[in-house]
Amino acid sequence: MAEINAVVSWLAALTSEGALRQKLLVLHQFRSSMIGNRALRDVTHAEIGLLIHVDGPGSQPDKLATWSALHVDAPAGVAWGWKNFYDEDTPTLSPEQTTLQVVPAPDLITDQ
Repeated sequence: MAEINAVVSWLAALTSEGALRQKLLVLHQFRSSMIGNRALRDVTHAEIGLLIHVDGPGSQPDKLATWSALHVDAPAGVAWGWKNFYDEDTPTLSPEQTTLQVVPAPDLITDQ
């Protein structure tokens, strides 16, 4: 988490110094071990919004299990994203299906 917080601080300073609009920092995660110590996330920078983009191909039950596992003890104030893979998911969900089937509904849905 120290590396992520360093990037958050750098991007917040850049945004503030340039009088820019809030920036979204997207963190890709498809295993619990990828982002450790999530409770230590630096939330003191209003210039930065954080989104955890749950990324990983596979069957829908496997993807939903990962989604659910990553939400356990998730830090407050983080937005969530979901990635659909056209040629690797079984089956591939449309954005509408994703919104209906993934709970809680993602804040961002991407397709690759």
